[in-house]
Amino acid sequence: MNITTRCTAILLLLYSTCTLSNQSIILDDFEQDNIRVINNQANYPQKILWSQYDHPPKNHQLGYESLSSEEAHTGNKSLKVTVQKGHVYLHFYPKSASNVWDFLYQHTLTKPWKFNTYNRLKFWVKLPPGIKKVGRGNKNTTFGTYYRKRIGDKSSAESGGNHPYHYYDLESTGEWHQVIVDAHPNHIRGVTGSREHGNMSHPTGEPDINYFDSMTRFYFDMEGNAPNRPADFYFDDFEFYTANPNENVEQVYSLHGVYVPKTNQVIVGWRRDKDQNKIKHEVRYAFSDIHVVGWDLALKAPSGIVKPSGWGGHNGMEYRTSKIVMDKHQTLYLAIKPQNSNKFSQIEIPLNR
Repeated sequence: MNITTRCTAILLLLYSTCTLSNQSIILDDFEQDNIRVINNQANYPQKILWSQYDHPPKNHQLGYESLSSEEAHTGNKSLKVTVQKGHVYLHFYPKSASNVWDFLYQHTLTKPWKFNTYNRLKFWVKLPPGIKKVGRGNKNTTFGTYYRKRIGDKSSAESGGNHPYHYYDLESTGEWHQVIVDAHPNHIRGVTGSREHGNMSHPTGEPDINYFDSMTRFYFDMEGNAPNRPADFYFDDFEFYTANPNENVEQVYSLHGVYVPKTNQVIVGWRRDKDQNKIKHEVRYAFSDIHVVGWDLALKAPSGIVKPSGWGGHNGMEYRTSKIVMDKHQTLYLAIKPQNSNKFSQIEIPLNR
């Protein structure tokens, strides 16, 4: 390859990456005066778009939601869920009439929605003190989704679709934790937990309708109880975006991560393929996009070979270190690649200090 061809290829790659990174849309940033109302005719909490679920008389998870200026990932406000009993169960509830479930995309703050475009949902959560991760490949948080076929019955949130679950293992750090949802669920209701489902990019079989196009409602359910009540959980910046299409979502999915400035610690978790119980994963890092830099030029992370710690459905993996020198960099990019693959997945960690 001559130098002109090589430079052209690099410019095209940079252009492609920048174009992808601009493909995003905001579901909610919670900067409004009140939580958005979805159905004026409904009773609380079904009346509002975001709520702590269930409320009395079921009395499983007792608490309430509000918009708060006490904490914010960006802007001036976030969604605060105060748990008085049980655990946090934040519900996005787009039921606009007694018998009508809307698609999620109908309620984004920014417009227009571009079909078959967004392949990730990202949001941020700040946990109260004392919540510990489970470890051993297990999970303490379920992000449950519902998806429906385009021509499905609107009285159902999942007509022609199903109810998948995405698993995470989160812990209190005092910082905003980034959670990424892709189209590779860890489990689907009614299916054995050890089954591997793969990347369900078009789960309804409609070629122009992807996983997020077909999504209706979802919830964030953290089974791990905070040691003290009331406990305040903060959520912010629910955003759909287009990640690099070459990411290894088949083998590295459900990414999440956080940077803790006071200890210089980076914590990243993900789920691996359930059928690959002995495949180690390698972690590398850079201070710019590794899809542009290239895996070979990314730096080897300290103690960056990660072994599976569980078996089958206990497929969580984790990397943490305090040995990366951050200097004055603003962003850390971590790439994770199974040793039997030439593809990786990446998470972008802001270094706000």
